[in-house]
Amino acid sequence: MKDEFFPADSVSHDDPAVERAMETIDGLKPSEQRELLRSSYRAVLAFERTKDIDHLTDFAKNLLATVHLRGIPAYAEALKNAPRGPRGSGEALDVEEVLNRLME
Repeated sequence: MKDEFFPADSVSHDDPAVERAMETIDGLKPSEQRELLRSSYRAVLAFERTKDIDHLTDFAKNLLATVHLRGIPAYAEALKNAPRGPRGSGEALDVEEVLNRLME
């Protein structure tokens, strides 16, 4: 997308933080990149259908946390080596709660 789709005071497409985020996303497996796009579209579609801005703000918080955490080499390595088992109940966790647990 070009910058013309964003308001004038938006962050530039080549902002250093955006570039770091893109490096992190480029390091994801294709299936993880696909799920990121799926989550993005679900949040936008939920907003379009309900007009509830919380769908977008909650997704934005999750995306920022995900990119931040995955940008930490030790975290990314631990995640990569984590045992793969059956998925949980599918219940979402609050991003701030997860971050607080990680900081303990």
